[in-house]
Amino acid sequence: MSEPVSVSGHQAFYVDLDRAPELLAELDGVREKYEVARDIATQLANITPPFVDDVTVEVFRKLGERAQGGEGSLYDTAQGMIQWIIDFQAAVQKAIDEHKRIDEENRMG
Repeated sequence: MSEPVSVSGHQAFYVDLDRAPELLAELDGVREKYEVARDIATQLANITPPFVDDVTVEVFRKLGERAQGGEGSLYDTAQGMIQWIIDFQAAVQKAIDEHKRIDEENRMG
């Protein structure tokens, strides 16, 4: 049986609740990859330039800014995807729980 699942009031997805545990496990794997990307962005933002000439310092400053400089940075993009996955997993879990609750009520009633 598939149920509509929405995240933060946005787009609805239909999830086969029989396969939902597989989906949740796969989402864990995807989230872990974004966590690695976020950690790499943090590392990129903190690289010390190998030389102190103006050009090298500026290149490394721009690299750090792109890696972890706020909106649109690699860090923020990865963090945003991590949060989306967490929210989606919560929505899927809520649908599973609701489906189980309804099944239980139907069995008892």
